[in-house]
Amino acid sequence: MGRPYRLVYPIFLQPGTTSLLYEVGLCVFLYVTVLAIEFSPAALEWLGMKKLRNTVHKLTLALTVFGVVLSTLHQSSLGALYIAAPSKMHPLWYSPYLAVLFFVSSIPAGLSMVIFEGTLAHKAWHHMMDKTHRDESEGVILGFARGASIALAAYFCVKLVAVAYDNNWHYLATGWGAWWLVEVLGFVALPSLLYAIGSREKNITLIKWTSALTVFGIILNRFNVSMVAFNWQLPADQRYFPSFLEIMFSIFVVTLGVTVYRFIVSRMPIFFEHPEYKDAH
Repeated sequence: MGRPYRLVYPIFLQPGTTSLLYEVGLCVFLYVTVLAIEFSPAALEWLGMKKLRNTVHKLTLALTVFGVVLSTLHQSSLGALYIAAPSKMHPLWYSPYLAVLFFVSSIPAGLSMVIFEGTLAHKAWHHMMDKTHRDESEGVILGFARGASIALAAYFCVKLVAVAYDNNWHYLATGWGAWWLVEVLGFVALPSLLYAIGSREKNITLIKWTSALTVFGIILNRFNVSMVAFNWQLPADQRYFPSFLEIMFSIFVVTLGVTVYRFIVSRMPIFFEHPEYKDAH
């Protein structure tokens, strides 16, 4: 899974249909394909391929529904991977509800990432956005903030249920419990409250800062599950930590993504409607 160029193996050459990783790989493969097709109308407008663009545009609704279903499956499957390792993960993070936790947490993560990335995009490419895009921005942010607040509240409740399921409350009095409380109170409960306040008061600045806090909190949770709380009983020198090359490669991938994004939005009709398709969206 860490080598995307080998994705073809589990899908076509060596399918392991009883494996959760196969399901994750299949969902990622199909999801990326769906996203590429969904994005293609903008590229086709830029290339002037009107007939093909109109054909693909008719598939938008079906592709959107299919994409939502796929994201639901691969998020829950990623959490389900760790259900097979109850003896390796700290009890505060391990739960038979891990699939549910990963899925529920992905909802506010997605909403918050849209707000966060949209904020950065408005700062850098405000001059390229048409009036419709600018006028609708605030309404979209407020709507996403309300949805993220509710989703975070649901995630917080499921986290508590997961601890109560195995009656692991006594771990909260330990150092691991303190770290769990930092994650749950500081990056789940607090953002939920801040989103609610921001949407009620229509405080766009507060919502934007809260989106960054939420995104960081979900990233923190994934690191806690996969590294910090995994093999927690082993000495520190026997536990996994990314190497320097792995860290640098991750930075390279993010940098490459930003570079490609800059190329696309600077040339294609992303933040504005193409003059020839103003009535076609």
